[in-house]
Amino acid sequence: MAKRRANNEGTLYRRKDGLWCAQISLDGHRLTKYGKTQRECHDWIKQALAKIDSGLTYNGSHISLESFINSWLNGKTLSRRERTVFQYRKIAENYILPYLGNMLIQDIRPDHIVRMYSKFKENGTGARTLQLVHTVLHNVFDQAIREGAILRNPADAVERPRVEHKEFRTFSEDQAQQFLLVTAGHRHEALFYLALITGMREGELLGLKWSDLDWSKGVLNIQRQLQRIERKGLFFVPPKTEAGRRQIKLGQGMLDRLAEHRKRQELERVEAGSRWQENDLIFPSSIGAPFEGHRIWDEFKELLVKAGLPDMRFHDLRHTALSLLMDMGIAVTTVQQRAGHSKASVTTDIYGHSMSRSQEQAAEQIEELIVPVAVKLQ
Repeated sequence: MAKRRANNEGTLYRRKDGLWCAQISLDGHRLTKYGKTQRECHDWIKQALAKIDSGLTYNGSHISLESFINSWLNGKTLSRRERTVFQYRKIAENYILPYLGNMLIQDIRPDHIVRMYSKFKENGTGARTLQLVHTVLHNVFDQAIREGAILRNPADAVERPRVEHKEFRTFSEDQAQQFLLVTAGHRHEALFYLALITGMREGELLGLKWSDLDWSKGVLNIQRQLQRIERKGLFFVPPKTEAGRRQIKLGQGMLDRLAEHRKRQELERVEAGSRWQENDLIFPSSIGAPFEGHRIWDEFKELLVKAGLPDMRFHDLRHTALSLLMDMGIAVTTVQQRAGHSKASVTTDIYGHSMSRSQEQAAEQIEELIVPVAVKLQ
């Protein structure tokens, strides 16, 4: 006959078919474990009671990873950008749930995650995607701990996938000058020039408003960026990090180009008449509406062909600007602030090759400065 115990203690007995049965009561529900040996069931009771003492709840012990992730994503809509939540959801649907979604969240072990990552690598999944998968999983399990569904984060025991920075192309000084020559008179001459001298991101450029420009100080205040949210359209969103909200000093040449650009825009406003949509944007469409990024890419590609320059991405103008600054020997912290990087280490990780060239120049210059020149005495 089974020995009955108090709530949250446990019951252990042998059935008529020879199997051992272990049971515990949790939040008014009964949890049951069958085993071939008394020791197996006894150990299960011991482990289960330890989990309960540490905060395990009945709901937590019976929720699948898929159910928990869906709940977690719904909560994220209150604290994260819509585009970020959309990205989390896609990562979960395309990568995590097909492999682990049906498992109870408390049953997932580090080796399950490792095997999943190995399968992704075999299928050619990129390192950046793997890192996003790891980030989502880690955050999900952290929340599960806070809610009492699990006691430890299994992703803690799994090495975070490393991401190799993709190689990018940059203009040389001569190529940059060649590119700017072919932009002369182009409707977006000022945009391309601004991208090449500031290293601003595409979304930041297209989100600029005239009110962000302090003409007297020659300073641009970066306060937002234009983003497309899938199936919803274009939206203005704040910078993703506090470092992205920054000021960028402009030279007189850039200010002159912006002044000319504004005159051209006034003519477009008159021509558009009642169709004009006033958004105060520096780089809007021909009727004042937010400008689609893919149209900038098309114009950029056409200008590359016209200039006889090798193919590259529009984002490579940012890399060109920051690489040239590093080549010039500008302090890393200054380049970091101009780029809107949260840490100087991010800047050096991406543009370390430029630092190497600067180091070579520094080595030559210091030798020229301090190494004595032999003078033959008469």
